[in-house]
Amino acid sequence: MHVLYLPSWYPLDENDLNGCFFREQAHVISKLGHQVGVISPQFRSLRLGIKAIKGSYKTQIWQDEKVVTYSKHDVFWFPKIPYLDLRRWVNAGLKLFKKYIEIYGRPDVLHVQSIFFAGPLALEISKKYQIPYCITEHSSTFARDLISKWQFDIFSKVVRNAAVCLAVSQSLCDLLEQKFIDSKWNFCPNLLDQRFVQADSDNTQKVYTFCAVARLHYNKGFDLLLQAFSIFVKKYPNTNLVIGGDGPEKENLIELAVNLNLREKVIFLGQLERDQVKKLMRESRFYVVSSHVETFGVVVIEALSQGIPVISTKCGGPESILTSEDGYLVDVNNVNALVEGMENILANAETFNQEKIRSRCLERFSEKSFSERILKIYQVCMEKA
Repeated sequence: MHVLYLPSWYPLDENDLNGCFFREQAHVISKLGHQVGVISPQFRSLRLGIKAIKGSYKTQIWQDEKVVTYSKHDVFWFPKIPYLDLRRWVNAGLKLFKKYIEIYGRPDVLHVQSIFFAGPLALEISKKYQIPYCITEHSSTFARDLISKWQFDIFSKVVRNAAVCLAVSQSLCDLLEQKFIDSKWNFCPNLLDQRFVQADSDNTQKVYTFCAVARLHYNKGFDLLLQAFSIFVKKYPNTNLVIGGDGPEKENLIELAVNLNLREKVIFLGQLERDQVKKLMRESRFYVVSSHVETFGVVVIEALSQGIPVISTKCGGPESILTSEDGYLVDVNNVNALVEGMENILANAETFNQEKIRSRCLERFSEKSFSERILKIYQVCMEKA
């Protein structure tokens, strides 16, 4: 089978975390002996200033182990005319596709990773070359009602012509079925990074009570988490919270922690590599998610893979992941609910079986379970061609 991935964003190299989940999925399918390629226009935002303008404009071919990736570097020159930039992105993708098939031939199926840029590209390729495509949607943009009418009109055509539509949580499936009338979306969760599958020694000391790792952005609800922890720690003074990540809210959150008298109880670690995230999770008793909206929640399955129970807001994705044996779900945007969740998970810590938490996670989100699901989807796509 020959599969061509069309991601709306993608890593620049093996160390880039932007779109790393797409790359991991492509490698899983490639390791099973299937031919896998990637078409990835890499357009930079003008918000980068002089870095955007002075960056590369080359076409690049990256032989990433057995996965070949074709990229065209450019700039989103027209942020005030987004349709024009979408058209430029799609045209760049079409040119890359023509170069790709000259060497590697026509793929059997196209896999769109998020509809926003790659969907219109897949639609045009499919109509011209009669190649079926499936979509996996990841973005929270739909849940946050950030889609303009002209975008929705284009995306509706993309959805209507897709062989199969997938989304990374059941809540996102339900939402997209409401948005796109008469469409059918199927739940297909993301893949657990192989680094989190590999077992480490069991004698890691639990240094932290709670940990959380995410971009320090308003959507992640860290301000609510700090407020909740400031209440919780008064009752349980021997506990602490460690936060990994960087982002636009970093200084505000540090100031808030100081104002809440949490200077000695909350640690900000800054940006972490994936191996450092794994180490932090193993050193923590519990993981906490305080987000307003999450379409999946990769950090949730990463935490479960290390056997630690999770508290999460009912923000979309985690509801498709967590069971009562894995942790607690609490109301979103509710400080008191977070406090109650932390109190409950601490009080009932002994009822959670770390080995069973880990084994359930690996069974549901391993390479084997992912590849079995997605290969069946590709077969359905080809049968509909």
